[in-house]
Amino acid sequence: MAASKPKLSPSQELMARLMRIVRSCPDAASEVLELMFLVSQIEAATNVDREYRDAKRVISRLRNPLWEMGPPDREKLLTAAETIRRVCRLPEDQIPPVPIADAGERARVEARLAAALAGEFDAAQIARVTGVVAAVLQE
Repeated sequence: MAASKPKLSPSQELMARLMRIVRSCPDAASEVLELMFLVSQIEAATNVDREYRDAKRVISRLRNPLWEMGPPDREKLLTAAETIRRVCRLPEDQIPPVPIADAGERARVEARLAAALAGEFDAAQIARVTGVVAAVLQE
C-alpha cells in the first residue's frame, strides 16, 4: 500500500503551485519568489495584518502578472489567487484591480526607515516594518 501524501497547508499548496509555474516559465522566477515570500508572511503576520492587505496584494499580483505566459500557466496563477482569496475569506470587491499603484512608494518608505533605524534594526526587520507601513499607506 502506497503512503498517502501529507495534507498541505493553504500556504504550502500555493507555494507548490507557484513552483510548478517557475518550472514551466523560468522568466517568472524572481517575481514568483517575491510572491512566495509575501505569501509566507500572510500566515505569519495575521496579527499585524488583520485585514489581509498582503493577501489582497498577492491576489492582485497573481491576477496581473508582470511576465508573459500562456493560457495554461495563466490559469494556474488565477487558481492560486482564488485559493488565497477563499482561504482568507475575502470578498471579491476587496481585491484591488491593480497590485500596487505606486511601486516606488515602498522604496521611498524603506529608504527613510533604513536611515532612521540604522543600527537598531537589521535589513530583514526593516523590510518587515516597511511592509506594514506600506500596507497602512495603501489603505
